[in-house]
Amino acid sequence: MNRGAALIGLLAIAAAYFVIRPAAYAAVVSSAGVLLFLSCLKAEYRRDMEGRALFAVVAMPLIAWSLPNIWLLYIVMGFWVPLLAGRRERLVGVYLFTLLLLPPLDIAVTIGSLRLFELGVLKALGLGAAFAIWRSSGRRSVPLACDGWVAAMLMVFCFAWSRDTAVTNYFRNGINIALSLGLPYYILSRGVRSMDELRTAMRWFACGGMALSTELIFETVRVWPIYNQLYDLYGVPINLLIHTRGGLLRPGGPFLEATSVAMVLAMCLTAMLLLRRDFRSNLHHMALLVVNFIGLSVPQSRGAWIGFFLSLAATELFRKRYRALLTKVVMIGCSVALVFAVAHSSVTLQDSLGLSGGSKETSDYRRRLFTRGQEEFWHSPIIGFSTPELEWRLADMRQGEGIIDLVNTYLWIALVSGATGLSVFFCLFGNTMRRLWRMRRRLTDPSALDSAAFAFGCLVMQAEMLFFTSFGDRPAILLFGVFGFAAALFTAARVPAVAPAMPSLPSLPSAPPLATLPQAPKLAWAAGE
Repeated sequence: MNRGAALIGLLAIAAAYFVIRPAAYAAVVSSAGVLLFLSCLKAEYRRDMEGRALFAVVAMPLIAWSLPNIWLLYIVMGFWVPLLAGRRERLVGVYLFTLLLLPPLDIAVTIGSLRLFELGVLKALGLGAAFAIWRSSGRRSVPLACDGWVAAMLMVFCFAWSRDTAVTNYFRNGINIALSLGLPYYILSRGVRSMDELRTAMRWFACGGMALSTELIFETVRVWPIYNQLYDLYGVPINLLIHTRGGLLRPGGPFLEATSVAMVLAMCLTAMLLLRRDFRSNLHHMALLVVNFIGLSVPQSRGAWIGFFLSLAATELFRKRYRALLTKVVMIGCSVALVFAVAHSSVTLQDSLGLSGGSKETSDYRRRLFTRGQEEFWHSPIIGFSTPELEWRLADMRQGEGIIDLVNTYLWIALVSGATGLSVFFCLFGNTMRRLWRMRRRLTDPSALDSAAFAFGCLVMQAEMLFFTSFGDRPAILLFGVFGFAAALFTAARVPAVAPAMPSLPSLPSAPPLATLPQAPKLAWAAGE
């Protein structure tokens, strides 16, 4: 990396320390994770990433804490991904990387008293990336079934959030859903053109996971949710809550919520696990996995732990590594047994595992919610209820925070759209996973097989974790991103490889020119003599 650029970055962080201290801390801590990741990469991959990755983790928090107006921040983020990527091949990877670095900071766009839609940092990043992909050449079409099921699911969400309301609300929710969920699918399905670009995107995503892990570890140690201050800085209305468990802060980083960030870190850890050949040695790879797993653990999300282990098993099964699968199952089983044995003498560990304290209350609430949800579902099993009616029916489930926390995505979809919407959701998952499973036999390149295993493992993980969390924020964004990643994989796999050139055949001897042929004798009758 250019030493001059590194010096300028250090000076900027030093200046920020005295002016906007939270930005300096965020830049330093996330840079530590990125530097660790880059130092473990092979040189050819490190050269392509180092300058841009380090510039992003330093500049983005400094910019976010420095601008006087949130609209200026949206404009900068709109140009950020194309300018930082530099080349078409990096667009998707840089988009996934930057998607993890700042909070959404959503506000309503209005004309007079008419509220149009929500705009925020994540949507601005997506708009810039999508526009760059749309303007670029080389976009390929994806299988129609992939687009069809995604479009059907987006329409189900629009119907569920808008029914029994004004017509303008359909318009508003349609735009919000397209920006939040449609854009990530478009960017990943149209922005990746080859197997190499899929692996590049996984590297950037894993690098973002390392930046996120070091931030969460820092927040837990210092008991300081850094990014909450940005909402006060820009006056964005939000109900910020700080959660603890077992006497420890449950950090959210730029996600602001522990369960969501743990779900995304589990996906990042899956990507890093499958990138073994891109690192310098097994030791370097293992060191990164340990740091990332610590980052995954500090939010204390049991669903994320279970989801990662399921993803680990699914990727080994997908790649037909049955011996490795058996070994890991035995190791994980022994580790879990040891943890539960130690938990009997540790109150903090008991709370983290849901055996006592507030986490046990959370588990009890989930069971009661599932029971009540089932009761209400059978009153309208086909199309469910509108959101206002559902809140009235489940008023007895309202918590001390004043909300009904629908921490089961499948139950929520069943209640707001009935069996109809739930069937579409299952078909979206089933179509994508079935196609991935069938195509694994055709993938002979190990890197391509790893990319397909990543998509399959993430879908298995999300299918489990959605039982324990509500639908929204970056897990929902990245879920539709994974659907787009799989669609791009199907397209890249069916593009025929360039056939090797045929060996040239030996040339036949050429005939002598006419001028060198012997002249025939002139006949007297032919000459008229």
